[in-house]
Amino acid sequence: MAAVNYKCPNCSAGLTFDSKTQRMVCEFCDSSYTVEELEQLYKEEIQKEKTDTWEGFHPQEWQMQDSPGMALWQCPSCGAEILADENTGAMRCPYCDNPTILPKKFEGIFKPDYILPFKVDKKQALKALKDLYKGKKFLPSAFSNENHLEEITGMYVPFWLFDTEVFGDFVFDGTHTQHYTEGDYDVTKISHFKVRRAGKLRFTQVPVDGSKAIDDVLMESIEPFHYKELEPFVHSYLSGYVANKYDQEPDELTDRVYERVKDSTRREIEKTAFGYDTLLPLSSYMKADKTGRVRYALMPVWFLNTRWKDEKYTFVMNGQTGKMCGNLPCDNGKYWKYVLKMTGIISIPLTILLTMLTILGVL
Repeated sequence: MAAVNYKCPNCSAGLTFDSKTQRMVCEFCDSSYTVEELEQLYKEEIQKEKTDTWEGFHPQEWQMQDSPGMALWQCPSCGAEILADENTGAMRCPYCDNPTILPKKFEGIFKPDYILPFKVDKKQALKALKDLYKGKKFLPSAFSNENHLEEITGMYVPFWLFDTEVFGDFVFDGTHTQHYTEGDYDVTKISHFKVRRAGKLRFTQVPVDGSKAIDDVLMESIEPFHYKELEPFVHSYLSGYVANKYDQEPDELTDRVYERVKDSTRREIEKTAFGYDTLLPLSSYMKADKTGRVRYALMPVWFLNTRWKDEKYTFVMNGQTGKMCGNLPCDNGKYWKYVLKMTGIISIPLTILLTMLTILGVL
């Protein structure tokens, strides 16, 4: 499968996209170029290329028949063959470390409308991970020193951006509470009101990731992305990063879109029912427009995998804003000491109590 990498016109080394300067830079001679300059050079190079294939020879069919879901690349820099997931469209060659792009993965129906360039670099991502450890009361003391960073990957994740309208009609039980004195009595009066609110909300660019392999909850946890910085898609932005094409079409993600917009619709309409002490939903009706617009974009995400005591911990970071999310281990001893301290259990010596909890299997 044909692949390409952007080479420095000055020294022929591989170029990568720099998130700080928003330019393509050479790590060897420090030359830099705009994305537009490199795209023009790339187009000129493609026009020069010719491909000759013997009739009846289909190497991909022969070589890949025993590897479903995989694709074979050839690095244009060192010539090495690379076996990777069939949805991967950009990566670094494991042999020569040159950034390699497979343009055909992002052509036709797979060509994104937009791309959101990386703003946070690898050093900033590593620092953010260390900062995440700070101030965590129940984090094992040795975790930040002994865990090993196995992998850090900057990836462009495929996202669908949906535009839709939702109509909502809600009925609430609203209450208003009054407190007053009547003779020798303190009286509390609770009045109930039937509250009805209805309206239509317009949503634009509701994001849903289009990759089956990536956890939807993790992707939602690092939102929002700032869409004002979206750029028309060009391959140059992929250089130096991993990029995947979508493997879920918009129609497959309809339920997830509706789940997101309907929840937001309820919250927004509920805000219009103000002046009540409590508001309890009694009934609701919502209908989303199924004919809205959808666009395809690649979003920047850092994936950081660490290992500690044979357990793997994955963290994700928004490559534009730096927002990070992930799971940390918990020191059960620290946790129970804190619980016992807060609940005021002091009649039993702490060491004895912790021993009992350990025997019972709580710790």
